[in-house]
Amino acid sequence: MIGPVPASLRGPASAGIIDASAWLAERWDALAAKSEYGEAFQSHAWGLSKAALGWRALRVVVEQAGQPVAVASLQERRLGARLPGPFGRLTYLYAPRGPVLLRRDPDAARTALEALARLARARHAVALTVDPAWEEGSDLASALSEAGFRPAVREIQVSRTAMLVPLKEDEGAQHERLGDSTARNINKARRAGVLAERVDLADPAVAPAALDAFWGMFVATGRREGFIVRDREYQLAQWQALGEAGLASLWFGRIGGTRRNGVVLLHSGRRLVSHVAGSADDADLRRTRANHLLQWEIMRWGAAHGFATYDLGGVDTQDAPGLPPDRTHPLWNLYEFKQGFGAHGVVFVRAHDVSPHAALAAGWSLARRVR
Repeated sequence: MIGPVPASLRGPASAGIIDASAWLAERWDALAAKSEYGEAFQSHAWGLSKAALGWRALRVVVEQAGQPVAVASLQERRLGARLPGPFGRLTYLYAPRGPVLLRRDPDAARTALEALARLARARHAVALTVDPAWEEGSDLASALSEAGFRPAVREIQVSRTAMLVPLKEDEGAQHERLGDSTARNINKARRAGVLAERVDLADPAVAPAALDAFWGMFVATGRREGFIVRDREYQLAQWQALGEAGLASLWFGRIGGTRRNGVVLLHSGRRLVSHVAGSADDADLRRTRANHLLQWEIMRWGAAHGFATYDLGGVDTQDAPGLPPDRTHPLWNLYEFKQGFGAHGVVFVRAHDVSPHAALAAGWSLARRVR
């Protein structure tokens, strides 16, 4: 049995970690997911969903001089349960898109990372991996090496890029960001009878059937494009839990009353994020331009509901990293599609590790080889 987080781990400059694992979901999400720089991947619901895959969620608040400066939901897995001696206590920790800063400056970032490294040591972690949504080359990114973290050997996120559209309350100002062909395609979709539909995932009367419809589109898209699709029950439960927490929404493009394409959005702080998308095999999006109108209506809704930015999603893969430089990149067409909405590309830092117990980490690697 993995034990609780120490009530407080003190460090330099009166920095400490407070165990928030017993907090109610609403209290935790107010900081981790709904504060300005929050992340849905750091939410209470996301952490609970990973329990089905053998992870335990540890939720902590990092304080400096008595004030919270960051939070982190850590996924913890016990590694050495069947090994003797100190190896039996070894764990691995991962903070997906964390830590979340409550004060966005390099000092807060260093304080948070150093505190999490101390916690990893106390938890007998072979390694702690973080992959915050901090822009590569930024002053926040520099805090990673300053706190002793090093680039991970393997990436965890499918994509490290994002295509960000600033959201404007004024429709005219938003429209000015559109490329000419994108504006024409939105109008073409309207003439074709395309409508956008938003599903309230917190409504039990409509959410299950809508998620089931989207699942069919998602599986069809995975088959066409060759990406891995997780277990159906696990994935639908995760999306619904996020929706019930107010951290996800489901959208469809409809033509003649039939749903043709859809997208699950994450609500991360003041940022909307295109999480996963799909379309039916017979959606014919090239003719109807349904996705153009759907994305436009999402932007209008996001601006009206207080979101500052819409992240249209990544434009890279682990085999073809970075923003596409030219047409030779396999995702160039996707990149151009997102640029047409006025999106600008950013590259986030790669996953970083810290190994607080070098000797135990080396011993663990050896033990795995000789088991």
